[in-house]
Amino acid sequence: RERERERERRGSMIDDAMLRTVATYVLYATAGFLFLPAGRDIVSHKTCILPGEKDMRKAMNATSVKVRTFFWGVWGMNHCMMSALKIYALHSGDLTLLKILSVQTVVCLAYLVLCGKSCLAAKADVSGFRNVFVLEAAAITFLAWCPVVA
Repeated sequence: RERERERERRGSMIDDAMLRTVATYVLYATAGFLFLPAGRDIVSHKTCILPGEKDMRKAMNATSVKVRTFFWGVWGMNHCMMSALKIYALHSGDLTLLKILSVQTVVCLAYLVLCGKSCLAAKADVSGFRNVFVLEAAAITFLAWCPVVA
């Protein structure tokens, strides 16, 4: 009865619970879908699974001037977002998010360490980036997993 009054007051058949449900399903669907291409990029970046990828793959080269800005932008945007989430989690005291992000940071660090030699072979020195991740992984892991002692 309360919901009906609220709908009448707003003049809409859509209430907050319905919007939350729709938004939840949309988020699950889109985030879940992104695991396909993102996961594929990690384990087999040469495999095409989406329409149009075969042609797009030819341009996915760091030497392609036409797409360089886009790829560096995406790379930077992702790192900025991860950093913003880490700052938010720390500032808000969200230990669950800190724990999730600590795992992400350690996995990225492992990736940087394991791929370091192949990057050097291609004259791509990632040691500075790796060193930043060493410090960040140590700090976030401590903050997330070591309880505060009163």
